[in-house]
Amino acid sequence: MHSPHEDLVTVLRNILASKSAITKVQAAVIVVIIALGVGSAAFYYSSLATPPVVQYKKTLTIAIPEEPTSLDVQQVAWTNEVHDLIFQSTMSFTPDYEHNMTIVPDLATAQFDGTSVVVHYADNARFSNGDPITAQALKDSMLRYANMSPYGSDYAGVKSIDIIDNHTARIVFTQPQSYVWWNDIPVTYGDIVDVNAANKMGNAAFGENPIGSGPWKVQQWVRGSQVVLVRNDYYRTNLPFVNNKGPNPYIDQVIVRFIPEDQTRLSEILAGDVDIMRGVPVSAIAQLSSSPDIVMKQVLTPGIDYIMLNEKVPPLDDVRVRQALNYAVNRSELAQTLDNTVLPCYGYMSPTMLAYDPSTESYAANMYAYNPEKARSLLTEAGWTMGSDGIFTKNGQPLSLTFLNTNDNPLLKRVGPLLQSQFAKVGVQVKIQEFTYSYIRDQARKWNFELGARFYSWHDPAGILPYLLHSTMGNFTYSNPQVDKLLEQDMNGALDSAARIALYTQVQHMVLNDEPWIPLFVENHYDAVRKNVQGLIIMPPFATELVLNDVKIIASTSQAVAPPLALLLTIALFVNFGYIATRKCSRVTSG
Repeated sequence: MHSPHEDLVTVLRNILASKSAITKVQAAVIVVIIALGVGSAAFYYSSLATPPVVQYKKTLTIAIPEEPTSLDVQQVAWTNEVHDLIFQSTMSFTPDYEHNMTIVPDLATAQFDGTSVVVHYADNARFSNGDPITAQALKDSMLRYANMSPYGSDYAGVKSIDIIDNHTARIVFTQPQSYVWWNDIPVTYGDIVDVNAANKMGNAAFGENPIGSGPWKVQQWVRGSQVVLVRNDYYRTNLPFVNNKGPNPYIDQVIVRFIPEDQTRLSEILAGDVDIMRGVPVSAIAQLSSSPDIVMKQVLTPGIDYIMLNEKVPPLDDVRVRQALNYAVNRSELAQTLDNTVLPCYGYMSPTMLAYDPSTESYAANMYAYNPEKARSLLTEAGWTMGSDGIFTKNGQPLSLTFLNTNDNPLLKRVGPLLQSQFAKVGVQVKIQEFTYSYIRDQARKWNFELGARFYSWHDPAGILPYLLHSTMGNFTYSNPQVDKLLEQDMNGALDSAARIALYTQVQHMVLNDEPWIPLFVENHYDAVRKNVQGLIIMPPFATELVLNDVKIIASTSQAVAPPLALLLTIALFVNFGYIATRKCSRVTSG
């Protein structure tokens, strides 16, 4: 039996020997064509055993809604993605925080014993400018934070910061407490900054180009447009849930663009001009989810959206009226209006918060299940009479309230008219006035409101609820000495997890009876990511939100070109034979 190669050689030898078939020049051309075709095909099929070469984009572009007022984490009241990328937490939370909120090492290792925290840095720990990170650097950063940050009072319970050795410090508290451990050590606000650099530059300049130890450093800040970050080659981490513990070798720079308009951010991600879109509006979720080029990510917010009630003004000074308003709210209907992108809630805490107890949420849901009949009964009990127009009245005056709703929070703005309708169904007339969220917050602090749309987002109840529910710390209209005492007990103590859950269960039971708020829902935070972005970890809003250590952005994959070449050569071969045959046929005809 002959091989195909031997048969081909025989055919070619016969062609070349024939005087009537083709000329030897034509035969030579055929040999060349066949050789090239066979060679290119062989190259192609051999390349199938070799993985294709992947090309990576070197620039990651992120679109976010808000521009920071300063890049120095100690000079702002609210951090965003830029701070998260420039700075680095001593410790961090794990990505599975929804099921197991655990603190793990990041920049350093730390041990908490209830009365102190011991922080230890590696010998080679460096800021992005190469300055060493030492125990003294930690002390300097904490002292600057206490004096400068809007949250400097977090360290009011710190007795001393003792330097054990060059790379180890002990933070000693005046009394046992866990507040700093949960609210500063693992979050961006408590990240270490290079105070020596800040002192040399001045606070204003440091706010433009701060020095931290995070994976990226500032190259340029174009106000109103973007921040350009480049790789910090000194970056090192101990995070156990990332593979790459150093600078990302696949990305040279990160561009964070400030695009407040939702539609513009949407257009940019769909066009591929940005790789990650933060803050996807509810109205765009369906469109983005259906795109073959987009992957949607969602994170449940550690906090709730709610209506704050002014207990100092009638008729809201009557608890029965406040409770009636709560019974009037159909939370399932609110969720449907928001395309089921929120989690209805009845209690005062989110599932993604420390000390959350699902049984307490179930208790609240049973207590305040939608019940318009109960709402009307409580209003009647409070001395109100249903009028002919379907609105309760007392002493000739209708039960009418003004609801200050936000014009810059899309979810609360969208459900405003529905809430108005739900209150009307139980006989309460509600007039809506829309303002910015900051204006409503300021009016609430001045007690100059009746109903106010509010929300909060923070992982530890000790770091947020005292500022909203405590009689003096929050300075809102709600006051309950027993609640104050419990909030202070946790804020100034070092309770274990079980004790904290029990404490906040007790707090919520009291507050649910007093009803200073109407809890509405827990928001989901949505992000859109291009499918060619791989290895991204998105954390909750209170932690370093975007973990880019293992991110790669696939630009293209090299493709073999041999099969088209072989095909073209084969076509050329047949054209050549066709031409020859035509010539021979013409000769026969003419002869």
